[in-house]
Amino acid sequence: MTRYIIRRILWFIPVLLAIVMATFVFVRAIPGGPFDFVGDKSLPPSVVANLKAKYHLNEPVWKQFARYLYDVVIKQDLGPSYRYRGRTVNEIIRDALPISTQLGLLSLLLGLAIGLPAGIIAALKQNTAIDYGSTFVAILGVSIPNIVLGPLLIWIFALKLNWFPVARWGAQAPFFLGFLPVPNLTFWKYAILPTITLGTGLSASIARLTRASLLQTIREDYIRTARAKGLAERVVIVRHALKNSMIPVVTILGPMFAMVVTGTFTTEQIFGIPGLGKHFVTSVGNRDYPVVVGTTLLYSVFLVIANLLVDITYAWLDPRIRYD
Repeated sequence: MTRYIIRRILWFIPVLLAIVMATFVFVRAIPGGPFDFVGDKSLPPSVVANLKAKYHLNEPVWKQFARYLYDVVIKQDLGPSYRYRGRTVNEIIRDALPISTQLGLLSLLLGLAIGLPAGIIAALKQNTAIDYGSTFVAILGVSIPNIVLGPLLIWIFALKLNWFPVARWGAQAPFFLGFLPVPNLTFWKYAILPTITLGTGLSASIARLTRASLLQTIREDYIRTARAKGLAERVVIVRHALKNSMIPVVTILGPMFAMVVTGTFTTEQIFGIPGLGKHFVTSVGNRDYPVVVGTTLLYSVFLVIANLLVDITYAWLDPRIRYD
């Protein structure tokens, strides 16, 4: 296992390099430039030329890429933002990523807390009212987008009942380990509605996949053999069926984790959360090349690490899987 992990980590280097290079080149192929307009006004050509010279945009692309790699690898510097003058990409990520990570982790925990039990119960109670009810709720959760659920929750619980704040984030609450929220009443008042908005869709997807996977597993021959040996139904389900049925669920948790902890544009926009999600979208329209490449690189790092953890979890869930 150790050799496998080291080999995978070494593979991260060419993978991340290819992603950065592709993003670096493709974003510059988009028509327009970062200094074509400031607000609604176009800059004089001389000013644009000076700005391009300042940020080395007048150099060949290969030279810009080499300079960028040197700054990232040697200096750990993702470069300055072209849109947010006086701020670097490192500062933008430092300020916004902890907030997105809080929201993402809380939403993922809520999705697991609801989705796993719902999927398991639906599979064990197949073709009953519980199964039909759980399936209906799961389909409803997948079908209702965040852009609809978020405003609906705000209208009911913030405007009508006045239980929670309409928007923003309890960012002034103290953090444990830099991003994990501590029990703080003010923080939780701001966090509940966006967490439910984002976590509901995750729980629905997890519930549907858990139900389908467990239904397939409990029909396997080794489950029939375990029951024929006289094992208790609880032991058959927990020790044999449930563990193996979690492999497809764990598979989707890797990309899901990377997606939610690096920012979700829709939920953060609805609730006015100053997270990282907006920078994934607005940086493209702004032609803010360093922010585009920096956020893509950050997401890629989270994704490859999450997939590595998923592969390691496979070996724990299924003893037949070996990496040596």
